Formats: sequence, C-alpha cells, structure tokens
Amino acid sequence: MRERSFESVVRRKVVVAIPPVAGLVLASGVAVALTAGGFAALGAALSLGAAWLAIVYRNEIFRRGDRAGDYVIGLSSERVVRVELTPLKSRYFVRHDVSLPFGGNIDHVICGPSGAFAIETKTRRYLKSHLPLATRRALWLTKRLDGHRVTPVICLVNRDRRPFEHDGVWVVSASELREWLEARRDRPVDPVFALRVL
Repeated sequence: MRERSFESVVRRKVVVAIPPVAGLVLASGVAVALTAGGFAALGAALSLGAAWLAIVYRNEIFRRGDRAGDYVIGLSSERVVRVELTPLKSRYFVRHDVSLPFGGNIDHVICGPSGAFAIETKTRRYLKSHLPLATRRALWLTKRLDGHRVTPVICLVNRDRRPFEHDGVWVVSASELREWLEARRDRPVDPVFALRVL
C-alpha cells in the first residue's frame, strides 16, 4: 500500500487559494501605476472591475482561503503527532498517511507489543460524525491485519484531557498519546508482519 503525502495535498489547497487574491493584488497595483502614470480613467476602470470581481466571487475567495487554512492547521497538528510517535519506531511499526481504497487516509498507524491503532488527528475538537469514520478506518485495518483488532483513536493536539472512550473510539490528547499507547494491553501485533501487509 502506498503512503501518500499530506504535505502535497496541503500545497495543492494553498496553490488553489492564492490565484484569486494574487489577481486582485496585481490588478490593484496596475490600477495605481496607471493612475500615477496619467491614465486615471483606465486605472479607475481597472480598480472598479477588480472590486466588482471581488464582490461577486468573495464567497469563493473566502471559501478557498478558509479551506487552505484548515489544511495548513491540520498539517501542523499531524506533524505534532508524528514527533510524539517517533520514539516508538524502535519497537513499533509506525506509518503516517496510509491511503484507503475507498478514499481518505488513516493519519497514523501503530502496530506493536501493546496492540494495533488507527489514529486520526484533530486540532482542538472532534465532531460526532468523526467517530463512525474512525471506526470504519480501524475495521478496514483490522481486515488488512488478518483479524487483529485495531483500536480507533482520535488524537486532540491542542487539548489536554484524560483519555476517554466515546462510542468505541478512544479520544486521547497528543501530550498523553505515547504513554497511553505503551500502557495498552491489547493483542500484540508483530511490526514485521504489519510492514509486510501494509
């Protein structure tokens, strides 16, 4: 199974968000230059045209910007969890951004002496709709691991709270994630086996 790069997805979202704003900035700069160069009427027309486009497409411009911002924040949160999981690599199979055949990905997969885990990263909070999604991804991974039960986990990066279970999904803060994973006593999964099947 290939490991996809979430960084490349974020780059694409940012690149899609930049052109409308860059176009407006460029049009404003040209309008100012035309006005300063003695072409006030042309500069004013260009400025009004850019303003009209900004008004007409403002929702799309803001939507693209917000979406790109969400992806950048998500990438930052995933990097925090990656750093937190790095010390486990000597004894666990650790993989990030595992693509799924039905779309999407599992942010982090951990397999080793304390069990198997499918971890979804969220920055501050999660929605109830994230719970069945995390469960579905863990079930897919369970099948890939020949029936070894995979525990679904949502990791909250900017929230400190004791680990708790919500509708079969564990919710754990990033600051407690590694300690929580190592303390689990689920059925062990051989990291070499996990590497072979994933």
